[in-house]
Amino acid sequence: MGDVRTLSVPDSLHGLLAARLDSLPPGIRELVGDAAVLGTAFPAEALLAISEQPAETVQAELAELVRREVLEISADPLSPQRGSYRFTQNMLRRVAYDTLSRRDRKARHLVVAAHLRNAFENDEIMEVVARHYLDALAAVPDDPDAGAIRSAAIEVLLRAGERAEESGAPGRAAEDFAAAADLTSQFPEAMNTVGATLWERAATAARTAGDNEKLIAYAERARNIYIEHRRERDAARAQTLLGFGTSLDGHIAQARELLADAVEVLRPSPDADTVTALRELAVLETFDGNPVSTQLTEEALVLGQALDVPDAQLADLVVSRALNYNNRGQYTEAAALYEYGVRLAERVGDTAGHARGLTGLASMKLALDPRAAADAARSAYELGKRLGARRLMAVSLTNVGWAEIFLGDWEAAGRALQAGMHADGLADDDTAASVVATLAALRGELSEGDARTTLTACRASEDPQDRCQALLVDALAAATAGRLDEALDTATEIVDHGQALGLTHELYVFGWTTAVRVAFERGDLPAVEALVARLDAHPVGHVPPLLRAERSLARARLGAARDEADADDDFTDAIAQLRAAGSPYHLAHALLDQAEFRAVTAVGPADLLLAEAAAIADRLRATPLAARAAAARAAADVPAVG
Repeated sequence: MGDVRTLSVPDSLHGLLAARLDSLPPGIRELVGDAAVLGTAFPAEALLAISEQPAETVQAELAELVRREVLEISADPLSPQRGSYRFTQNMLRRVAYDTLSRRDRKARHLVVAAHLRNAFENDEIMEVVARHYLDALAAVPDDPDAGAIRSAAIEVLLRAGERAEESGAPGRAAEDFAAAADLTSQFPEAMNTVGATLWERAATAARTAGDNEKLIAYAERARNIYIEHRRERDAARAQTLLGFGTSLDGHIAQARELLADAVEVLRPSPDADTVTALRELAVLETFDGNPVSTQLTEEALVLGQALDVPDAQLADLVVSRALNYNNRGQYTEAAALYEYGVRLAERVGDTAGHARGLTGLASMKLALDPRAAADAARSAYELGKRLGARRLMAVSLTNVGWAEIFLGDWEAAGRALQAGMHADGLADDDTAASVVATLAALRGELSEGDARTTLTACRASEDPQDRCQALLVDALAAATAGRLDEALDTATEIVDHGQALGLTHELYVFGWTTAVRVAFERGDLPAVEALVARLDAHPVGHVPPLLRAERSLARARLGAARDEADADDDFTDAIAQLRAAGSPYHLAHALLDQAEFRAVTAVGPADLLLAEAAAIADRLRATPLAARAAAARAAADVPAVG
């Protein structure tokens, strides 16, 4: 049912349409009023059920209304409303509705609501039922039975919200719970805490839907009501939701304060809410690179086990601990915990937890095993899609795109990103847009102006990952444009966030390698040495294979700059490592590095190296890489192949 109150009919047209309705016989005019309350389209059975006229009379009057072109019969074979009646003009329906007195509207809406509840045993149309209750209330809000109607509306809105959650429509569920919560404010004060509970449910559904604005608004409503009623622990639980939403908005300092305050309230008498607040604070600190995250993730997991929290909650705690291990370079422990968290969530049927675990696993494996990362990310995406969880979908889509970039199938990356952003409605998400922008920058398709105007939410965020997404796009665009000082400073800023990102993070890998490449291009060997030293500060097992190979390449280039005798062998060894690491883009640059070295020193042939690098550049459609290959061929006096 569309809300006829949202239509506006000009006075002159209103008069013409009202006169047309007034010309109808009284019985038919009354039937039109019933139809207007039912909706724009309705089955004849519904009109028969609510009309007080005999069935034969109703059928005859429907035929007359069709003849007079007030109604028409839907004949679209693809429409679920085929065979139903509908108004030929929505404005005509509005005028018919307006001609009813307020009490007639109320009475008819209540009759329709009762009919629908009796006719349908399941919750499929509870939102429609609720709309009729709300319209009945709006018609005569001060009648003695208003409280009973509100209670009925709250009941059906709850049922509608729960059905929406189960059917993968969390955004719809959030709206239903919020509408129910809003109705409780019109009850005596004792009902207010019931409303707070409903605002919490609305916030949780909005969180799943990825609607952060509503998450924050609903969680704040819940918290404020609890505070007003001196229910401190309930307020802290709602504040945990508020802190999560605030962190997603990029306001890390504010989110930290909200979550830390919630933990302080909940910690003295630990329960499942304490565990949740600890987990959210731990995840925030992990992503922000704060060493306290290690203690917090351990405390949350130990406490969760001690309290015997449900397996779905335990799975989230395990995944949080895995994230912390990953950022500390302990990949074996991280992988084991991610995989256990995934299995645990899957076993208990927690689809959201299952998707979160797969998302974390995919993120960790991007620079370690991009094929496995792509598989995990695609599975997480499908689970998120089933739930209608846009945030999970966006992160998973990002992981799919990055995995294909590492694997060298940039066409597949582009297809996946475009499909998700357009077919699945993620076009307005900066997380997914960041990979699209990165791919464009790698291909030299992002102008300076475009680079500066993309990813506005990331640029305004305090979150290191958000900021580094924009920084990488800027660094690549600046390098392509020849602004080497800017490119080096920007890429180095990504490296500065290494503790928050972790060495396996795709942004760190591309940030470090871009910084090194630009530093060499500038002839800034001390900058290269400083970047190599940063990796050397980590145990060798904490450095992922691709970065180890790139570090070997940097050392080979440093050796070449110092005229070391074994520089060519070092290049060959680094290239072998890069082949094993499996990123064609990085391999192509290494091939050109050795080719350029050989062209100057004549220590070996460069033609095969140049040909392979050029072929990779063509396959990736990476214009800056192709331009470098062409310049290297010309400098080496090697003709282009083909």
